[in-house]
Amino acid sequence: MLRTHNCGELKAENIGQEVCLCGWVDTIRNLGSLVFVDLRDKYGITQLNINPKTFEDSAIKNEYCIQVKGIVTKRQEVNPHLPTGEIEIDVKEIKVFSKSKLTPFEIKDDTNALEDTRMEYRYLDLRRPIMQKYMKIRSDLSRFAREYLYQNDFQEIDTPTLIKSTPEGARDFLVPSRIYKGCFYALPQSPQLYKQLLMIAGTDRYFQLAHCYRDEDQRADRQPEFMQIDCEMSFVDREDVLSIIEGLLKYVFKKTINIDLPDFVRMDYNYAIDKYGSDKPDMRFEMLLNDVTACLDNCGFKAYEGKHILALKVENYADKVSRKHQDADNLLAKKYRVFGVSHLKFENGQFAASIVKNINPENLEKLRRELDVKDNDLVIICADADATKAKNALGALRLAYGKELGLIDKSVYKPLFLINWPMFEKNSDGNYECLSNPFTRPVDEDLPYLDSDPSKVRSTSYDTIINGVELSSGALRIHDSDVQKKVFEIIGLSDEDIETRFGFLVKALQYGVPPEGGFGIGVERLAMELAKTDNVRDVVAFPKNLKGFEPLSSCPSKVPDEDIDILGLKIVEEDHDGQP
Repeated sequence: MLRTHNCGELKAENIGQEVCLCGWVDTIRNLGSLVFVDLRDKYGITQLNINPKTFEDSAIKNEYCIQVKGIVTKRQEVNPHLPTGEIEIDVKEIKVFSKSKLTPFEIKDDTNALEDTRMEYRYLDLRRPIMQKYMKIRSDLSRFAREYLYQNDFQEIDTPTLIKSTPEGARDFLVPSRIYKGCFYALPQSPQLYKQLLMIAGTDRYFQLAHCYRDEDQRADRQPEFMQIDCEMSFVDREDVLSIIEGLLKYVFKKTINIDLPDFVRMDYNYAIDKYGSDKPDMRFEMLLNDVTACLDNCGFKAYEGKHILALKVENYADKVSRKHQDADNLLAKKYRVFGVSHLKFENGQFAASIVKNINPENLEKLRRELDVKDNDLVIICADADATKAKNALGALRLAYGKELGLIDKSVYKPLFLINWPMFEKNSDGNYECLSNPFTRPVDEDLPYLDSDPSKVRSTSYDTIINGVELSSGALRIHDSDVQKKVFEIIGLSDEDIETRFGFLVKALQYGVPPEGGFGIGVERLAMELAKTDNVRDVVAFPKNLKGFEPLSSCPSKVPDEDIDILGLKIVEEDHDGQP
């Protein structure tokens, strides 16, 4: 046995025991007549009291991996910040397992090392206690998710990771076939089609912790490869599925970080856009959007004519908004493709702004009454021919002001289900495309609109949102082959396209399909919420950077020509202008 205890478990009751510990040298404090060393492992830190001669003979340095044997003794000065702070080890023997070069950064939680450096030396970065905490949270959430789903009669089934390429919103990662020259597998963006087939097969309740891949631009909360707690259920309606999602997340939060989530609110998609300007509403603070089109209709200001006019009231903040602040607000708003926003300060009983002289006084009074404006309130107005753009712009400003004013209580959790999404939206070409995926079932009462007006069709899809973060999406599935064919036709797929891309599913839909629904919870995003970090790379053991590159192994990388030739492929080199 190499160790009798770990570095986080010895307490006062162990005083007098002979123990053997293993770990890494965290810090060394050489006081001449005394040498203190902090020994660190995954579980914590234990102080070692080492005789100077023993220390000199061992020649240990920071990050050496060592074993020590000694007696647990009472520490002269208790460290209340450490679980082991009452004791130390009177070291009798030291064994060096392996030496360490000088590390490129300190193995401390408050490191200032560049992220790419930490990712290049990820095996050192993961030694940091905070990273060990993140990895444990991620492990625990997977364990407890499985535990809950097994308790609720779900069966764990793996689905393939080399699949047929089908459109699912993002670009596929493609894998060339050596045997079938010119043909490709795709890595799954989700197990969507397979889990539907499992329901047709009579599985009833399926889940897996599924590896998924999407070739899309990276963000702080996104990786090209990720995991989903992926589930599907037969003979269910929407509330059946939402009940499982709510129960699962409540169970995971309680078991992992001892948080009791409140009951989940059901919020209509249109209400979220109208009042929060977002399909991921953060309900931890108020400051809702207001439609003031009626107040400012025919107000005399030409820029507002024929526009949808939205307003955001920021209470008691007019005196704190500088010109520079207003310019920053406009830059943020313009990211949502609106012209900009106007800031109206209410001072000494009247609105003050450069545009006020262009607006009829009676309209300003309507605005004041509608928003119940008080002295020193700030009103931010956005007008656009596209109401959704204006709402999204003000929604972004709402979040920015919520953070700036300290209105967001980070200890509070506000979970909700966003329901009644539109089934279709028009793309830049004026053609319909599915807002979710083409297998999503329309709301029953909207089925007639598939023929008359697809823009009015609502879907049975639902997103799970906690504190403005989307944790999962899902929907009930189409179980009628005629409805499925009609949806394919609305999004412009020909019979040939349908057969080529989804022929196997269309065939399966002809053999008795149960009403079914499911969801996929993003493991990394859930881990971020549990760990209270805003960077997805913190909860991934070996992540890619924002360019989709892994500095640790220099991946992706070129491969030998013979490995390319055997696939029947040819690499086309590009010049500096991006041309072959």
